[in-house]
Order: sequence, then structure tokens, then C-alpha cells
Amino acid sequence: MESLDNLYVQYYNLIEKIQENTDNGFATDLLQYGITKEYYEKVAKATGLLQNFYDKYLTNDDIRSAVCERLNDNSTENVKFCMLVDVLRCYDGLGHPTSFTTPEGIAFMVLLSKVFGFGEVASYEQLEAINSATLSLIDIIPYISEFSDELGQKYSLFMSAIFETESSDIDRPYRRILYNLCKKIAEVDGKISLSEEEWLNEIALLNDDDPDNDIDISGI
Repeated sequence: MESLDNLYVQYYNLIEKIQENTDNGFATDLLQYGITKEYYEKVAKATGLLQNFYDKYLTNDDIRSAVCERLNDNSTENVKFCMLVDVLRCYDGLGHPTSFTTPEGIAFMVLLSKVFGFGEVASYEQLEAINSATLSLIDIIPYISEFSDELGQKYSLFMSAIFETESSDIDRPYRRILYNLCKKIAEVDGKISLSEEEWLNEIALLNDDDPDNDIDISGI
């Protein structure tokens, strides 16, 4: 899978760059982009829930083996990247950008920082003084997108298909966490559009006639 190889190359280049401890930072006025501290705290909490879910459920051998078999690739990073594919597909479903200078894109930036284990955006103040190494996280998005396209079924959640056969009991909690993140992103402009609502329903209800796989969205 050529796109996966490209993703690995970019990932390891990124790790190498950050390990060099570059500190060519810059300060930015986040408010000019509509990125408030309140919004940051919402997405930090939502992305934290997803990271905690990954740490608790997606690092076990059964899930990893199922993903490796599906991809025909044995990298230990596969599950991590497939989870990021699902999040990027959610952005596509919502029709929102992932660029750093948008509130929506900040949510993905924060998630990338958590997934890759870096602490540069652990607070709103650190986000304002983000350094070049952290900013380079955004460069990996086109390669995640390329990988997503090659997996097919762009408007579906890849990991949910894995859970169907390996661990169906965690699919609904996974989708609930993604729904929560998507709702926070969709609400950034103060309203949820019809197209955004349709995507949220796709996550919650799978747009099928089986109520047993619907997720409980109360309290979100």
C-alpha cells in the first residue's frame, strides 16, 4: 500500500524533526482566527477522550492484529493512523478545514499532538506560542488523506468495520466519542447546518434500520 508507505516516511521525518528540538517559535493572536480559550478547552477535552479511548482499547493485540491483517502491513503505528483516518473522514463529512488558522483545524492539531505524544499544545497559552516542530504536525494531513482514499468507502468509519468482527462492544463508545468531537467542531460558528447534522446522524445512527447499533447521544 503505497500511500501507507508515504505516511510512514512523513511520520518518521516528523519525529526526527521534533527530536532535533527545534525551537523557532512564533506568537500568534488566536482570537483573530476566532479561536477562543473556551473553544480550545472544549476541543482539548474532546480530543483527550479520544486519546484515552485509544490508550485503553485500541492498543490491544486483537485490534492491532485485525488492522494489520486488513492492511497487509505489520507496523505498530497502523491502529493510530487508522483512528486518525476516521477523524479526517469526520472532517470531510462535516465539510470543515484542517488548516491551523481555523478553529476547526485547531481541534485536529491538538489531537495530533496528543496522539504523537507531544505536549506543546497542552494549554491555550502554549497554543499561542506554538513552535515550528508542533506546527509541522499539520504537514502530515495530506498523507493521512491519501491513505484514507486508498482504504475506500471515504464516508464511513474504518475502525468501526474492524470492531464489527473483533470487538463490537467498543464500537458504540468509539462512535460516541467521535460524535462528541464532531459536534464541538460543528458548533464553532454557533449553529449546526443541515449537512453537518446529516453527518452527525451518520455517526450516531449509521443511517440504517437497526436501532441496536445506535449510540446514546444524551448529554453530548
